[in-house]
Amino acid sequence: MSAAAVVVHDMPPSGGACTSCCLLLPDELPVVDLYTRDPQQVTCTVRHQAEMPVDNDGGESPFGWSTPT
Repeated sequence: MSAAAVVVHDMPPSGGACTSCCLLLPDELPVVDLYTRDPQQVTCTVRHQAEMPVDNDGGESPFGWSTPT
């Protein structure tokens, strides 16, 4: 029986909720995974895509106004 390799994730930035390496919340990660602030020690290689594209409204402002042309 072999032990699975421990994955080291990048700590979420100050004020952030998601890890910088895989864009997941810490409570979505396996309990045995570790965190570090040193980018040289990060072993996570998975990067998830956001569920919603950043610009899905064709450039229209979320506040109801548009950029003048």
